[in-house]
Formats: sequence, structure tokens, C-alpha cells
Amino acid sequence: MSTTQQPGKKIAEEVGDLIDLGGARKKWLWPAVGAVVVLALALFLIFKVTGDDEKAVAGSHFGNDFEIAYQASSASEKAFLDYLNKEVAPDYGVTIKGVGIEDGNQLDQATADGKYIANIYQHKHWLKQVTDATGMKLSALGEVFQWSYSVYSSKYSSLDQLPNGAEVALLNDPANTAQALWILERAGKLTFKDGVDPWAATEQDIDKNIGGYKFTYIEYGAGPRTLDSVDAVIDYNMSFVDAETPEKYRIFEPDAPKEFAGQLVIGSEYADDPQIEKLKKVFFDERVQPYLAENTDPNLSGQLAPVSAS
Repeated sequence: MSTTQQPGKKIAEEVGDLIDLGGARKKWLWPAVGAVVVLALALFLIFKVTGDDEKAVAGSHFGNDFEIAYQASSASEKAFLDYLNKEVAPDYGVTIKGVGIEDGNQLDQATADGKYIANIYQHKHWLKQVTDATGMKLSALGEVFQWSYSVYSSKYSSLDQLPNGAEVALLNDPANTAQALWILERAGKLTFKDGVDPWAATEQDIDKNIGGYKFTYIEYGAGPRTLDSVDAVIDYNMSFVDAETPEKYRIFEPDAPKEFAGQLVIGSEYADDPQIEKLKKVFFDERVQPYLAENTDPNLSGQLAPVSAS
């Protein structure tokens, strides 16, 4: 039998010698792979420790970046949150980021579910309407500001100039209808029947319509575009400021009652979350109310006011 080596076997041996899949290279290949894995794991752990949740409290659902939902059309609410983030939140080791959402139900549901740590777009009567109608689990932590709510007219320069039988537009949800009627009652332009709570009043609760007003009802946000088609509109200042309505059309601006103060609202499930205490410290810091009273920010002044005593 011939002992000559087969050509294929010889080529394989030569190739094996060139790439050296075994031997010495195996001795350093696996330690090198292990070192890469260890380095990657170390970098991952460093990122987790020094990332956004660096100072988050153990056991909290929330990190230190507090997302606060607000009504997307409200430049004043955004300006308020921007102030908190810049001037107050850093002292407590957190950030405040406003998230504008136009749909109130979506905004509240996301808060109830813990997607956002809180929202700031509703007074207690609106909150009750929401929870009664939807069953959402929401809780208020306290009042943070008040929306300025006024009578606007492009035809008359004062409330007293409105003629008998003037057509006055009111927002059509129960809480804001009541707030508008209460403005007219406090101005002496109508009276309520005995025993009526002014913050829950409806047109049917009017005893004497001294001004002889005829009321029409509009959707939230429709005040500015309704202005020229009626004698007067009662609505939030911020709606008109956002629409760049001339300030001269604001013909009556009483102090807002505390009954309609805007609240800091959270999902009830998270009431005992350790980060909620930090949230309260930011919003109820002693600097906040004086700032609301004294600031000159055009996106905020004349729209959000400090919480009144009564």
C-alpha cells in the first residue's frame, strides 16, 4: 500500500497551521471574551447607578424626573411648571417636566395609572365630576393656584353697560357654569334661591335675574371665538390670553373664590409613595404663592393667581 499523503489532507493541515484554531490562541481567546463581558456589565451597572434614577427613593414607582400633566392649551400652566423646575425643584433634587394633554379624561387616566406623578388642571368640583362619572381613583394633595375667571365683551366696556336682555355665554360643564353664575351673583346682577350652594348653581337656581340676561352655553376653549357673536362671555383669562384677545375686552375681573382653586392631583394608589412627599415639598414650597402674586411673566401674570384665603 502506498504511504503517499492525500492532497486534501495536506492542504487542510497547512490551512490549520495558518489560522491556528487551537493551541496557543485558545489559551487567550476565552479570557479576552470574559474581559469584554465583565467590562460591558460594569458599564451597564454604572449607567444604572448614575442615570436619571440616581437619587430615587427605594420602593418608589417614580424616579426623580417628575412628569406633571397639564391642559395642553394652557400656556400659563406650562409657565408655572417651568418656574417650579427652574427655581424650586433643584433644591429638592428633582426635575419638573410638564406634559401637555388636551383630553382631560386621557390626562386623568394616565395620572390614575401612575404614568404621570400628578396633574394640575382641575379644581375640586371638576375632580368630583370626573371621579363620579368614571370611577377613576384620583386624590388631591392641596390647592396650588387659582385661575382668573372674568367677564369679556368686545361690545361693552363694563358689566354695568350690558343692556337688559344681554346674551351672555357660559361654559357648558356644571362646575364652570356655576362659577360664571357666581360671578354675576357676587356682582349684584342676579340672586340665587335660598339654600343654593353657589359653587353648584345652575340657571334653574336663579331667583332674580336682575340683569335680564339670556344665557347661551359653549364648549371649553370656545370663549375667544364666541366673543363677537354675543354681548359677553364669562371664561378663564388664560383662554383669551392664549388667543391674543385685547386686554381691554376684559370688563369685569373679580377675585377668584378658593372653591375653584386648581389642585395638585395624583393617582390614589400612589398616595403613600415616598416620592410624593418630595412632590408636595416642591409645589407647596413657601416661595410659590408670593411668586404667583408678584411675577411679571406674560404667560402667567393675570392668568394664575395665588390661592385666596376664602
